[in-house]
Amino acid sequence: MHHRHRPKQIACLLTCLPFAVVLTLLSKDFWEERPFTQWTEQEAMKLVSDSPWARPVTVLGSVLGAGQTVSNKSSELPNVASATGGRSSGTAMSTGTAMGQSEGFAPSDPVPVSVRWLSSVKLRQALGRLGQIQGKAPESEVRKFAEQPMEDYQIAVIAPIIGTFNNLSMEDFKPKTFLTSRKDKSKKIALKSYTAPKDRSDGVALFSFPRLTDGKPTFGPEDQEIEFSAQGGKINLKASFKLTRMMTDGKPDL
Repeated sequence: MHHRHRPKQIACLLTCLPFAVVLTLLSKDFWEERPFTQWTEQEAMKLVSDSPWARPVTVLGSVLGAGQTVSNKSSELPNVASATGGRSSGTAMSTGTAMGQSEGFAPSDPVPVSVRWLSSVKLRQALGRLGQIQGKAPESEVRKFAEQPMEDYQIAVIAPIIGTFNNLSMEDFKPKTFLTSRKDKSKKIALKSYTAPKDRSDGVALFSFPRLTDGKPTFGPEDQEIEFSAQGGKINLKASFKLTRMMTDGKPDL
């Protein structure tokens, strides 16, 4: 008796499956559906921690300096001050994390690290939105922070412990730190500048690369995927960004 219904069940499954696939393909991410001022705190945290613009990786605690007494200032939540004093909104909103203190990570522990394409509008919108929610930042300041033109490609590395990055300089990173097209390996941009976390009030390690080559953006949709690689001292960090998913208004948001 049960076998008699199987052909109908199979036929229904084959009929419904294409529609399910189409619906999946047509479903949009929250950053495409709503303006950033309507994102929830959870959504904004998702964009700055695990999204096309923020790639999560893990690094051994010993590499990052586990056991050192200095913890990373990035464990602070965004705390946007007024324009008349205190921390600027740009400083406060550039963190967007509550990753915890350095205590609790042993040298042999894997430590969560976020590699963020900080110069992208979407990433800065998410940080600004967190500043709105957690620090009551005025929308005018948030928009200014998110939409200001960025001369360079900026990659920010943030982790609950980051002491090793404080001990490294531009000279340490420059020989082996690049942005490279996975499609066209000849597109390989050398590091322009490096700022250690101790020299920034937001506690991120900041890597800057020139945006233009011969007056034009170095990377475009045709590159498909960009790899960030940073080597210096104990650090050997890699993260890949899929350009096809980093689009805003039909253009790469880098």
